[in-house]
Amino acid sequence: MKLSNYIGNTPLIPIKFGNSTVWGKAELMNPGGSVKDRMATFILNNAEKRGLISSGDTLIEATSGNTGISFAMLAAERGYKMIIVMPCNMSEERKKIFKFYGAELIEVNEGDFDNAILLRDQMAEKHGYFNCNQFHNPLNIQAHYEATGPEIYQQFMTHQSCTPDALILGTGTGGTIMGTGKYLREQWPDIKVIAVEPAESPVMSGGESGLHGIQGIGDGSKFLVDLNFVDEVVTVSTADASQFAKQLATRGFFVGISAGANVLAAKRWLNDNNMKNAITVLCDRGERYFSCL
Repeated sequence: MKLSNYIGNTPLIPIKFGNSTVWGKAELMNPGGSVKDRMATFILNNAEKRGLISSGDTLIEATSGNTGISFAMLAAERGYKMIIVMPCNMSEERKKIFKFYGAELIEVNEGDFDNAILLRDQMAEKHGYFNCNQFHNPLNIQAHYEATGPEIYQQFMTHQSCTPDALILGTGTGGTIMGTGKYLREQWPDIKVIAVEPAESPVMSGGESGLHGIQGIGDGSKFLVDLNFVDEVVTVSTADASQFAKQLATRGFFVGISAGANVLAAKRWLNDNNMKNAITVLCDRGERYFSCL
């Protein structure tokens, strides 16, 4: 059995705040330490089934970190070479993890995801590398529609007989919120879908892209997000997300800054709207953020 066979089936953990509860899908418990393990495995499994890649081939992806870690882990597991293109201002821990898996890292200017994606595309075309293409790949959405959404639905229903009030998630590529949200809305038509983005880069809210420190969300574009599907967009500042991640650690949840943003946004939304239950994702582990906190 491959380690990647154990991706998914992560617990849904209730986090209580007074009379309301934020239900966190503990994706930090995946083998690669983040929710991106799901999408990366789904994309590579599909490519292998279609005969697009085989052992010894080179994969390339642009990332803010977690996707790169997931693909680097899978490449090491399956005998691929991995090239990662990433803005230079992402955490040092991420860079070390890539290299430990044997991946090659190419850095571009800070916050410049557009150039990272462009360079990835150019290198894939020039050298014949397999372009994982997370930012525009519909398989990214499908991965969460087929697995993350059904898992959350089944797990929530074992604890509660009610409909959760909202799915509240930060968006990087948008794959998690779109795939999970689509499935959950089919089961619970009244559930709200709330997107979270950095206050310093409020692109979905109609503002300008900017530098921020909530790595993994707010990568400068809407990408796979359909704003007609989303009920509301809320923002969280880097400072608030970082501080709340530290507060979660004092409750036993050692998670990253994006997970801090997710839980804080969900807590605020429940309080502001006098609601009881929100679902979110604990995206990754906290130790890959020490250099940023």
